[in-house]
Amino acid sequence: MTDCPTLSMYSALQQAFDHFNERLFDNELPPCLITLRSSRRQRGYHHAERFISGDGTIIHELGVHPGYFTLNPLEVALSTLVHEMVHHWQECFGRPSRSNHHNREWVGKMEAIGLVPSDTGLPDGKQTGRRVTHYIQPDGPFARACSDLLATGFELPWFDRHAPTDPESVAQVQEALAEQGLAVASAPAPAETIPLPDDAEKPAVFAPPAPRPDPRVRMNCPTCDARVWARPETEVVCGSCMEPMSHASEDAG
Repeated sequence: MTDCPTLSMYSALQQAFDHFNERLFDNELPPCLITLRSSRRQRGYHHAERFISGDGTIIHELGVHPGYFTLNPLEVALSTLVHEMVHHWQECFGRPSRSNHHNREWVGKMEAIGLVPSDTGLPDGKQTGRRVTHYIQPDGPFARACSDLLATGFELPWFDRHAPTDPESVAQVQEALAEQGLAVASAPAPAETIPLPDDAEKPAVFAPPAPRPDPRVRMNCPTCDARVWARPETEVVCGSCMEPMSHASEDAG
């Protein structure tokens, strides 16, 4: 690890990108800008033509969520990077669908490199659509390339302490894969092994807080059934019928 956390983290991601570009894409993928961005909805994403340099050069962005690096074994974390590299490949050499982020062409390339698309992350999941993840084919091209990378001593030097989702739910997916003979991890997820000083006041990894309840209630117009959301104490009058609106629960039955 270098003395600069930023350089060590991004250098590791670039090293992984270069390795998989050579092993899985014949070094065809052009450079992109790899970013770390947190979102509860996405483990990663590819954004075409997102960045521009001072001389007018335009490149794509490949974003990954560092929180999932914490919750998943290293092989799974790196497979997310490669998932987005397939989107990068399709943007540069294929036919991405604007209405379907994961189309059949993308599925074919994923399967060719040893990543099996699934909206559940388990066998028999839906392979196409807006939100699709994947699982790793044991002894497939990705698994072999990843094993060779880890054999060099490769590791990610930093992990996000703020978990984007319940760690147990992520672990359950890996357990379900293992039960079906699809385990690939050589080590546990970092969230299970990261040490913390004895005098630390907080855990190494924070589970996401419970969602805050919505303080609003739905109100209906008794005449035209127009609907609005407002705080319970708010007095609302329908602008069309000039009738006072009441809570939806009061109209039930």
